[in-house]
Amino acid sequence: MVSRQIDLDEESDRILSELAEDYQGDLGKALSDLLRAHKSVESFVEDCEETQRDSLLAQKERAERGFREGRFTRWDEVKRRHNL
Repeated sequence: MVSRQIDLDEESDRILSELAEDYQGDLGKALSDLLRAHKSVESFVEDCEETQRDSLLAQKERAERGFREGRFTRWDEVKRRHNL
């Protein structure tokens, strides 16, 4: 086991404390599971991106082509036109 001291902002501390309630108040166990879940989610996202790579690239190309051809308006231009 490794011991580590970390500083958290108030919001992060509150969230970790709430999460730890599901672990009988064990902050270390809650944080360990959270980190493992993060790794699993990252792996899942990478797998999805790889599986859908061709489709995502085609969508990106269509969008870029639309902007080049002037069929789309950038968000900052929409805001400027409408004084947002």
